[in-house]
Amino acid sequence: MKTIILSFIASLLSLNANAALLKAEAGTQKMEKVILSSSATTNVDGEDVKLTEVGAGLRAKKVVFVNVKVYIGELFVSDVAKFNKGEALTSVKDQKAIAIQLHFLRAVDAANVQKSFKEALAANSVNLEDSSIKQFLDAVSKGGEAQEGKSLTILGSRMKDGSEKISYETTSGTVTEIKGSAGFIQNVFAIWLGKPADDGVAELKKSILKN
Repeated sequence: MKTIILSFIASLLSLNANAALLKAEAGTQKMEKVILSSSATTNVDGEDVKLTEVGAGLRAKKVVFVNVKVYIGELFVSDVAKFNKGEALTSVKDQKAIAIQLHFLRAVDAANVQKSFKEALAANSVNLEDSSIKQFLDAVSKGGEAQEGKSLTILGSRMKDGSEKISYETTSGTVTEIKGSAGFIQNVFAIWLGKPADDGVAELKKSILKN
């Protein structure tokens, strides 16, 4: 009996560890066969927070002379009224929670996902030696391959104690949480909302932020 109870508890913990960061509500629009969400719900400091999808776009990467379709990115914010698309990156600080969900159209190994993130962070003069950024990139490296047909989620949350947290959910459902000081979320989201690292990111950003 004791063994059965312990197994049940372990099962619950396992399910919790792999619970989706976002509970998305499917919309009616599609992009590259990906069904886009109209909204989503997440949990911040034990409270449910509703997020609204404010834009989506295709991330393509030029390989030799061909533009390869990599993923569809969807951006969600907790307070649409305080999100200014003209100043998207600085508007990040006004959000209790902000998330980007990447729906992969092809498999990409962890090393290349990390490489693309590092290039974008460097393009925005983010200190790659900052401890929180290093932990974030380490989570990306250890997160395994981004699987075709699956979604990768990055959630930024502002905590009651004044700290900021990035939750990184791999396409296999494993979640890593990294805490940082003020500006941590904005630094990470500079990957998509800051200075584009290449033309593919520029087009993605343009699509996400179009009115």
